[in-house]
Amino acid sequence: MNKNTAQVMPRSEQTVVLMALLSVEDRAATDRVVFSETPGHLIDGHPWSATVLRRIGEDAVVRDYLATFACTEEGARRVLLLTLGLARMAGHVSTSGAAALSVAGWCALSLGRWAVADNLALRSLDAAHNTLAERVREMVAGQWFADVLNVESDFDTAAVRRCSARVLHELTETRAYVLLH
Repeated sequence: MNKNTAQVMPRSEQTVVLMALLSVEDRAATDRVVFSETPGHLIDGHPWSATVLRRIGEDAVVRDYLATFACTEEGARRVLLLTLGLARMAGHVSTSGAAALSVAGWCALSLGRWAVADNLALRSLDAAHNTLAERVREMVAGQWFADVLNVESDFDTAAVRRCSARVLHELTETRAYVLLH
């Protein structure tokens, strides 16, 4: 380590905090929308939908949390419909609309709807650079190559659901962070 580039902060300027990557406020807002009785096609009338739409466009952690509902078939169906409604609210071409479409694509993968997932990911990539949409496209391409070559695919709906469950744990697990003042 080069002593010219390394800075040592005195302990008085450091604070250790316990927190999760996903904030309590973002989780609460997202859960209010997902667990509401509002159908996906009417989500624009939900009082928290605009907040969730804005936050998934601003923060990949919130977008990824919304995608973790794809860990179950029921969750994937619910969030697929919600995110299609959110994307419609956003006009599809904004960063928030792209985030909603990429989550919808991930949910479509969880349901085994490969062509739908690819279409949604392509529409999402048209609007913005989106790592979730890129991942969806990679998984779809792997599935199609496996079909063409008549070999076992590396991905299936169970793999998507396991990944969603793992990401849920990573986003909501409390960890220690050092804050530098």
